[in-house]
Amino acid sequence: MVITAKTKVKDALDANPALKEVLIKISPKFEKLNNPLIYKTVAKWATFNDVARIGNISICELLHLLNKANGTEERLYEAFPDCVKEIETEEAAEKPEWMDTVRQFILFDVRERNDYFFPEVVKKMRQLKPDQALTVINSFDPVPLKNSAREMGFDSYTEKKSDWEFHVHFHSDQPPKRDVSNWLEYKDEFEVLDVRGWKEDPFTEILKVANQTPLGEGFRLVQMFEPIPLINMLKPLGFDHHTEQVSTFRYHIYFCKTREVAPSFSVGKDGKIPLVIQSATPVVYPVLMRLLQSPRLMEQVKIEDLKVWYETEKHMGWIVNGRADISFSAVVAVAKLFANNIDIKLASIDVWDNFYLLTRGYRAESFGDLKGHTIHVPLFRAAPPFAVTSYLMKKLGFDPEQFQFNFGEPFGRPDLMKNQFIRGEIDTVLLREPEASFALHGAGKDAHVSLSYSDLWKQIQPDMDRLPNAGVVFKGEFLRKYPEVSELFLEELRAAIQWVNENRQAAAELSYDIMGQDPRAVELFLQRVNFYHQPAREAKKKILRYLNVLQEEGVIKLKKGQEELEGLFL
Repeated sequence: MVITAKTKVKDALDANPALKEVLIKISPKFEKLNNPLIYKTVAKWATFNDVARIGNISICELLHLLNKANGTEERLYEAFPDCVKEIETEEAAEKPEWMDTVRQFILFDVRERNDYFFPEVVKKMRQLKPDQALTVINSFDPVPLKNSAREMGFDSYTEKKSDWEFHVHFHSDQPPKRDVSNWLEYKDEFEVLDVRGWKEDPFTEILKVANQTPLGEGFRLVQMFEPIPLINMLKPLGFDHHTEQVSTFRYHIYFCKTREVAPSFSVGKDGKIPLVIQSATPVVYPVLMRLLQSPRLMEQVKIEDLKVWYETEKHMGWIVNGRADISFSAVVAVAKLFANNIDIKLASIDVWDNFYLLTRGYRAESFGDLKGHTIHVPLFRAAPPFAVTSYLMKKLGFDPEQFQFNFGEPFGRPDLMKNQFIRGEIDTVLLREPEASFALHGAGKDAHVSLSYSDLWKQIQPDMDRLPNAGVVFKGEFLRKYPEVSELFLEELRAAIQWVNENRQAAAELSYDIMGQDPRAVELFLQRVNFYHQPAREAKKKILRYLNVLQEEGVIKLKKGQEELEGLFL
């Protein structure tokens, strides 16, 4: 093909990829074409007339150099003078009416930018209000950008201030909507969030970005692994994802909000209030089974959904999008969500002292006896299990850096580690309930509870009798709309916990089937687990002490300190 002024760059380079190197030799500015994201965006819209403007080279010189390398120089002569004709544009030369109605022009100067700023431009355009316009200041007329904007539904108007300064104004009366069925086609426009190397858990920042993402938009997460728990958490928030492994330790995970979350259920014809209950772990199965037998509660409510997760991050997604009315959640998760302005209230603490360090084939009387063994810890390094371990070690005179830890690949699941312990593949593991009891039952006499974190906690904090682990969280909207039902639920919850504590064998028979375990394993779990119902306000001092430890270890970060949590307690 002969290359003319109106030939698209993409068409020419698709036909002859070697021409890219010719362009780069003509001007260093064209080295950006080696960036696949820039190439995909710019080459789609740019003509060689645009290229000549960008590179400050005459169109004739450019076309002769390219066609000579392409073997079509003779045909170029034959096409003269049509070969140098520019593509006719429909862009009005006159100032459009909307320029006089815009109240605010948001300036974005890219003249000194050498990076790929196109996603930033798109994001700024899509955040515009009807009385705003985005003014992009560039050293040339960015025709490819204007064509891309036109495709997205934006009008543009260009003001040439000088040969080296162009002001391009973008405006739309109505924010254009994306065709989410084809979101992979525009995924490269998404904002990039690179969390590789972060020392703290990036959950808070990712959650903030997700909450601010409108329908049809998204973001690209760059991580050293594919974060399956995060993917699970964002899915119920209305996000689809696409993962690309760029290298061994570099993944690009694209998230797009493709749907709005389902609205809350309304009261049925029978007058019963619909209720969605969930738990972050299987630990409360026996309590839930007893609750469902409550005549008082079942007369008032209809259970629309009941979820007990083995992937704990999924329950956080349900809290964030308001899908769950009542959740059994870990204290640290509740604190993080509340600090990020999620409308929830912590009603009570019901699960206490839930960390046990198990050993197989040997006993450990202290942390010092664990040296030489790999300590398998669920979740990631910047999560509560390791944070509490690190805190206890330091307070008891040990250096965590002198121990060998393993966190899984990368989100070691308690159930997975429990099975590894039972099979004898690992000999030292930190587990919560019910996995700790199931591991002891499965491994038999060879397994031991070497360290109870509850005992160590009391040793360090003698004025605190319990380590608060998890409790009940109400969605704020549900609490305000149905205060009587909320109060009834807490009354029946207290009664259910008391019954489970007093009837452990019967509770095991009630729940072993749904837990998928041997009845004896569930009964062992119920003999070991510490269920105790205490209103959150009564337990406030213990909760804040526990959260203070986690804050010292970097698990949670509160900008204003614990005063941020004053409104959390019901």
